[in-house]
Parts: sequence; structure tokens; C-alpha cells
Amino acid sequence: MTKGRWPGGAPFALCLTHDVDRIHKYAYHYLYYGVTGGLRGPAKQWRTLRVRMSGAEPYWNFQRIMEIEGRLGVRSTFLFLNESAHGFGPIYWGRYRIRQPEVKRVICELDAGGWEIGLHGSLNSYGDADMLSREKRELEDITGKRVRSIRQHCLNFLAGKTFEIQQKAGFEVDSTIGYSNRLWNPDDGVFPYFPDRSGILELPISVMDTVSLEKANIRKEIRALLDAICSSGGLMVLDWHQCKFNPEENPHHINVYQSLLLEALSRGAWTATMGEVADHWKRIPAER
Repeated sequence: MTKGRWPGGAPFALCLTHDVDRIHKYAYHYLYYGVTGGLRGPAKQWRTLRVRMSGAEPYWNFQRIMEIEGRLGVRSTFLFLNESAHGFGPIYWGRYRIRQPEVKRVICELDAGGWEIGLHGSLNSYGDADMLSREKRELEDITGKRVRSIRQHCLNFLAGKTFEIQQKAGFEVDSTIGYSNRLWNPDDGVFPYFPDRSGILELPISVMDTVSLEKANIRKEIRALLDAICSSGGLMVLDWHQCKFNPEENPHHINVYQSLLLEALSRGAWTATMGEVADHWKRIPAER
């Protein structure tokens, strides 16, 4: 694809995504992040705990995201996790079930508002076709619609198999390829692509909120990545967990997200969900 061939002649595209790993913050989360969060860790956890004691849930930030994006006239993809793996450690803590009434309600609210609902494939589903298909069906039972988009939890991926089982389960677009600890290298490509002749469209993650957003030069590095994607007419994919939209604990995460979104819009980006990117890309096979 050449520059300027996104809808409306937009110079590049921006895809907004949110992994929904946890929806409630429990006592062990405060203790764990207080100990592992560096010098500011205890103070952040104390501020967040005070909010929790007031009756607000620090991880339940769906409305805040809807307000940010709704005010700017954009929509994103929310990827819900239906975890079944068992074990010890933070990765297993605080799981939820998508059939919980509060979760079903917010899924339906997001769907009705124009946000896309996708699946955040569970820890072991990247290599288990039956598990992945079951998780997809359970989410579809809530939305009443076909779930088309997926990202594997913890970016778990098995070359030669994950895309194949995703395709067999009926997914169309994935955004698992990328990094949790560094930015995407634009030299590795900034366009969607169809890997392994699988029929699955891959949207590589440009920036995940797990990089150190408080690092001195991070904004400069992200801007350089944005410049590279814009100049080549590519696609930027943001992955911001909904639990990070907590101003008491993660002000940098909210600020960077909003700043990036505003900057992209000011440059004329076409902003879309994963499903919308897939629909557009498939309409222009001769341009890929």
C-alpha cells in the first residue's frame, strides 16, 4: 500500500485497542505493586487504596475510556479475557468471568456504543483450538454477534499453529505480534499483513502501555515512531489496558494515550477498530 490510500486519503491509520485482563483490584495487588513499584510504589498504592475505600474500583475504567474516545469521535477494540489457566503468581491473580452480570453489561454497553468487542485469548489458548473456539463462542453468546478480532494474552504465540487455529475458530484479524517491553521497530514493517498464508490479518503492536512510560526519553521515542509511521503511510496500533486508566496510580499512561491520540488526529490519521482496519485492507488486495 502506498501513502495516502487509507479512507478519505488519510496519511496514516491509528488502531486503538484495550486488553481487559483484570476488572477488580484486590489486596494482594496493592501489596505486590507496592513492593515492586520502586520508590513511588507505596505512595501510588496508598492513593489508589484510598479511592477504593471511597467505593470506586481502580480497575473499572470503561466509562473513562468511553468519555475520552467519545469526546474525540473515535472508537476502539476492547479484548475481553476468559481465563481458565491455574497457577501461582500475579499472572493468575484477579481473574474474572465474562458471564458475570457486570461484565456482560459493560460488554453490551460498549457494543451498543460502537466499540468493537474482541477476544483476549487465554494463557493456553494460543495452542489449543478447542479452548480458543469455546472462548469465542462464550463471548459471542453475550454480544449476539460474530467476534472477529483477537489478541493472545501475554502475547503468547506458537509459529505455524496459532494463526491456523485462530483461522479455524473463525477469527479474521489478530494483533499479538509485538513487544511488551519495547516499542515496535518500524524497519520491521508498519502495514497489516497476512502471515503464513493463514487468512488471518496481523496488526503488529506499535506501543503497549507496559513499556516504561515514565522514562525520560520515552515520549521522544514514541514520537519518532509516530513520525516514521506517518511518513510511510502505515498503521500505528496502541495497546492500552483498561486497568491503567486510573489517574491516582497511572497518570502517565492516561496522559501519553490522550497525547498520542490527539497528535495522530491533528496529523489527519484515520482512526479505526481492528475490525474496521481488516474490512478496509481486504477491500484493496491490489494495493497490499
